[in-house]
Amino acid sequence: MNRQVIGAMVRLRLLRVLRDRGGLVWLLVMPMVFSYLMGNLMGDWSGAGSSRRHKVLVFDRDGGAAVDRLLAQLADDERFIIVSADSSVTDERARFLVDEGAASAVLQVPPGFTDAFAGGPTVDLRLSVDGNRLSSQNARTLIERSLLRLNTERAARGLVTAPGAAVTRDRAAAFDSTAFAEAWAHPRLRLDAASLGRLEVEDWGLTRASQHVGPAYVLFFMLMFMMVSAKDLVQERQDHTLARLVISRASALDLVAGYFLGGLVIGLVQGAILLGLNAVAFGLDYGDSPLALVLVMLLFACFASAASILLGTLARTGPQADGLGSGLTMTLGAIGGLWWPLEITPSFMQTIGQALPTGQAITVFHGMIGRGWGVERSLPMLAGLLVWFVVVFALATWRLRRQASA
Repeated sequence: MNRQVIGAMVRLRLLRVLRDRGGLVWLLVMPMVFSYLMGNLMGDWSGAGSSRRHKVLVFDRDGGAAVDRLLAQLADDERFIIVSADSSVTDERARFLVDEGAASAVLQVPPGFTDAFAGGPTVDLRLSVDGNRLSSQNARTLIERSLLRLNTERAARGLVTAPGAAVTRDRAAAFDSTAFAEAWAHPRLRLDAASLGRLEVEDWGLTRASQHVGPAYVLFFMLMFMMVSAKDLVQERQDHTLARLVISRASALDLVAGYFLGGLVIGLVQGAILLGLNAVAFGLDYGDSPLALVLVMLLFACFASAASILLGTLARTGPQADGLGSGLTMTLGAIGGLWWPLEITPSFMQTIGQALPTGQAITVFHGMIGRGWGVERSLPMLAGLLVWFVVVFALATWRLRRQASA
């Protein structure tokens, strides 16, 4: 390989980009503008101030006042909505409802729950949750806390009266409900717990729209800039620049390397600058795995550069390359989850989206930002990006070598 020729082609590509003032606007300025506008438009995705509420199904076969007290904390929590039914459900059906995402939790309240609180026979509640979903664990915590309070109150009442009997007038002062509520709400001994690192959950874990639109528009404009630059290769092919290079000192492999590395350098520089600006402007935290971040950006930039070469060898004219490049970028962006998160689309669309390079890249970003993914958890998506790059690069190399030797 002729390093001088390859180096000259890379420098020429960079100079061409730097001299194009309008191109620099689309390279760096417009991605930040879109990120700011769409981030404000989509708003806050956290539990507070969000209309997204998790459903808890309650199959209540008791119907007593104690059930309302059991669900009081859950009902007061704005993250949840309680859907009650007076029918029964099997454990298998409850597990199915949770597994399919129809509810974050399913609570089965048997007959006699209120009587048990008043001193009757013990009953067992059944709660089905998903251990990998944060909403399920939150619902479980609230229900367990309410049940603990009811059990504690029942035990306290048992100290001043017989089980199931009313508290007589001369013993009424022995149990002060107000004092009990105050002691419960403000215990003398407290536990201060903190989660170390990131909580790995199956939910997407994003709390702000900027956590999606920031990386999404970095990927989108990286791909867009590479694809529309394919017209330069078309022009050089029409001007017989490729043929003259081959006649001089450049081999077909030198041409492939020069075009590919030029695009790769531009993509990586653009991506690094935009990721840095998003971190400063919007406070984005890309996770705890710098290696995963480097790998996803490197592989996506490799794919985008190879795709621009392939498009440049397929398009017949510059305007055709522009149109095809824009159309392909729009399609890959929309289906691949750059315009909106894949997690809000139907499951079959998520499957299609995650088969595309755009969907694979943005899924890695969501995993790093919201779920604490590292290289190991990101490996399936990174492997998919590598396959896309290898296939597209092989086709681009084959096409360019044929045209250069023609």
